Amino acid sequence: MRVFCAIRHAKDPNQFYGGLWSANFYPALRALGHELIESDTDLLPTSRFMGYASDFTREELEVRAQTTERILAEVRAALQVGPVDLFFSYFYNAHFDPAGYDELRLLGVPSVNFYCNSMHQFEQVAAIAAKVDFAWHAERDARESYLAVGARPVWVQMGADPNLCYPVTGLSRKAKACFVGQRYADRDRWVAALIAGGVPLDLFGAGWSEKAGHVTALAKLEPSENYLGRVHSKPGSFPSYVAACRRIAQNDGAVSGMARLVRLWQRRCQTRALDALLSPHAKGRANEISGVFASYELCLNFSNVWADGLPGSALISHVRLRDFEGPMCRTCYLTGHTDEITEFYEVGKEIDTYLSAEELVEKAQFYLRHPEAAEKLRSAGYRRARQDHTWQRRFEQLFRFVFGNNL
Repeated sequence: MRVFCAIRHAKDPNQFYGGLWSANFYPALRALGHELIESDTDLLPTSRFMGYASDFTREELEVRAQTTERILAEVRAALQVGPVDLFFSYFYNAHFDPAGYDELRLLGVPSVNFYCNSMHQFEQVAAIAAKVDFAWHAERDARESYLAVGARPVWVQMGADPNLCYPVTGLSRKAKACFVGQRYADRDRWVAALIAGGVPLDLFGAGWSEKAGHVTALAKLEPSENYLGRVHSKPGSFPSYVAACRRIAQNDGAVSGMARLVRLWQRRCQTRALDALLSPHAKGRANEISGVFASYELCLNFSNVWADGLPGSALISHVRLRDFEGPMCRTCYLTGHTDEITEFYEVGKEIDTYLSAEELVEKAQFYLRHPEAAEKLRSAGYRRARQDHTWQRRFEQLFRFVFGNNL
């Protein structure tokens, strides 16, 4: 097939993880024999406001319309050369005018849009999902949200590329646990429980050091002044806190919103109080994830996200990208339990999971004290990941749904 791809949220790989998904998707598609036509339109101008689901400013709508027309012009140009069998995108509502899918249908090009934040940020893709031919969602339990807006959902979980995530040999494993990822949701509470339980661990990623504060990995990419008719605040700043309070009050109503704001303030104070405890374990950025994982006896993961994307809402668990990258790197992998994860691994034999802080501490201590058990889990999880959880397998599943046996 000839596949037109509009995947990268920025041409610059340092902006909005511009190279993350293309690095995962493109090798698998090429290995399956497909020809890729990558969009040359930079999505960065629209990515800067992709955190908003609707109520776009006039300037934002103008930029989105211009971006949409550039992409459609690229598709028309590609059709002059030969057939385009699929339009494959990773769009939020901000990136592309949903009406553009009508134009693609007139051109005879079927479309698939990928999205992996459906459990807690579905509204940011709802308009796109309702118009695209096939809405690819990674989370099993997001299906009802898609059906509710009239979408045609396709559940295909995420995977891992064995050329990006792989075992590294020749390194000695520290008798410690590690976590790679930014400080978010209740991750610092789980970590605090591990520290209190005497589990030795190192933390890689943004926000774990007192010096780093609570600024997310994307903070430096966010404009701090007026941009396209909207004022943006840096995450972790006081203006961003005020903006979040305003959104909560609008969404929850006066009484419920005030109660949630009180909880949010209490949580903010508790979070600050953990800084000194966590900071000694912070190791900065993990430059090469496979090497980091190969250096530790145990790899941890935390599965919770805020239900509506804002602190103070309910915490919900779902399967994450790391749940496939970790085992693909041949780790002894311990993650938060979800019903969905049991569809991909045999828990206790290929990976292990926990439901409470007590269980997390107990299992972490067990694997650190019993390296032979850690090695068994490591080997079995790696075999399963290589066999069933590559991106090539995922695309084969996706295309069977979209095209049936007509490929």
